Amino acid sequence: MMNQWERISIMSCRFDSRIGAMISLLLLGNLAQAAEGTEKRPVRGSIHLGEGVSLAKPPAAAQELSDAFAEVVAKVEPSVVSVYTSRTVQATRGGGMPFPFLFGIPPQDDEEGSAAPRKQQGGGSGFVVDGSGYILTNAHVVKDQEEIKVELFDRTRLDAKVVGIDEKADVAVLKVETGKSKLQVMAFGNSDELRIGQWVLAMGNPYMFRNTVTAGIVSAKGRNEMQGDGYSDYIQTDAAVNPGNSGGPLVNLKGQVIGINSSIWSRSGGYQGISFAIPINMVRRIAEDLIFDGAVSRGWLGLSIDDVDPELAEALNIPGRNGARVMQVVPGAPAEKAGVKSGDIVLSIAGQTVTGSADLRNRVAAERPGTKIVVKVLRESKELDIPIVLGKLGDAPSESVQTSTGEVTPIESMDGSYSVRRFGLKFIDLTEKDRSELGLSKDTKGAIIAGVQPGSGAAEKGLKEGMVVLEVDADRKAILVNSARDCAKTLAKIPAGGTVALKVQQRDRIWFVGLRAKEDKK
Repeated sequence: MMNQWERISIMSCRFDSRIGAMISLLLLGNLAQAAEGTEKRPVRGSIHLGEGVSLAKPPAAAQELSDAFAEVVAKVEPSVVSVYTSRTVQATRGGGMPFPFLFGIPPQDDEEGSAAPRKQQGGGSGFVVDGSGYILTNAHVVKDQEEIKVELFDRTRLDAKVVGIDEKADVAVLKVETGKSKLQVMAFGNSDELRIGQWVLAMGNPYMFRNTVTAGIVSAKGRNEMQGDGYSDYIQTDAAVNPGNSGGPLVNLKGQVIGINSSIWSRSGGYQGISFAIPINMVRRIAEDLIFDGAVSRGWLGLSIDDVDPELAEALNIPGRNGARVMQVVPGAPAEKAGVKSGDIVLSIAGQTVTGSADLRNRVAAERPGTKIVVKVLRESKELDIPIVLGKLGDAPSESVQTSTGEVTPIESMDGSYSVRRFGLKFIDLTEKDRSELGLSKDTKGAIIAGVQPGSGAAEKGLKEGMVVLEVDADRKAILVNSARDCAKTLAKIPAGGTVALKVQQRDRIWFVGLRAKEDKK
């Protein structure tokens, strides 16, 4: 990237070149006049521009794919909307934070250093799901906003109200009064039928450039590494997605929405080839609950669970490390009443293989309270089928890993990262390569934030992936962070409702961020 002086130098060179060119033209004009017009221009029509060599027709397969993209866009584009939000905030001194991990358009400070209340502008995308005015978007786009407006494809702007928000899945339903506007409804596909490698299109308003379309493939399914305290089963794609795309549709080549664009993996704040969408099958269930009931009802087993580690999988001959290990059973919970015991390995639920603790949590939450399911467990080398009637999440603590003292055990993932759900944060170790890429000194110690849970206090305070936690301060004690595990274990000791200060660094900027541990729901 050019520095300031390089840019000035180049601009100066261009300026000097123009002066030289003008002088040359004047001299040439004078010479031309002196030569009494001996130089003649070509006769119009004697030169034919652009008549080069081209293919008679493009390859059939490429043309078919190009036509398919164009047909999908023409069909779907009128259903996509822009979402504009605003709220009054108390500005803080010292300038704004960098882009958040999620990609609704971030707030911008009107004047650095100003502490007066001001209007904070934001935005994202959405799409119409019912002709009566229902629109889907992300929870983080519209949460806590005072004013929400939706701009339709024909540029009509309508006031929107929030019907319901589900922060745990990052889904929100809006409602507009259509008046004379006729809304085109987006068709739902079946996200369970998606195959890795299939073409998809991401549609929305990156940086509020309206009606932007990008193409990519399904890179992976079932991504839950960023789950934290929420529910995620992300579709991963390499379609270009940027700030402002939040809430927009991810569609297949039938023109059916198969996901809501929600988040990205990035060290820059912009697109780096990895983006995530919430599967539409999950979204449909949530949206229906929000519209008809005003809240989302989720099933509940009453288990503290963890992933199956490699040694345990090998010892018990569990293929692919599938399953979830039962750490504790909540007294009086549906699982205990049905006979599930600590130490059991949950292999499947309702006939579907359980790939890990996050997968089990998602599958249970996707079922409605009162549903009777069969849970297959491995106990003392024997497989047992246990029928269970699910309870309602919220009637008791959710599936988690929690000790008898109330501390939340940090969850170690297969990739070596550590998550602390009460704070909605995920950490990885800081390596020499990371220090170089992040512009840190060689002796810097700490843990890299590898994920921030949507809607968490950490997200609201501006923490994002790529920042480095140097120190954890609690109870007037400063604890230096030497690894991801250290950081997670220290945070796990903070009781629900307790506060902690994180010393955070991003390149040459160091500051403190205060966080409160999420209260357990009773």
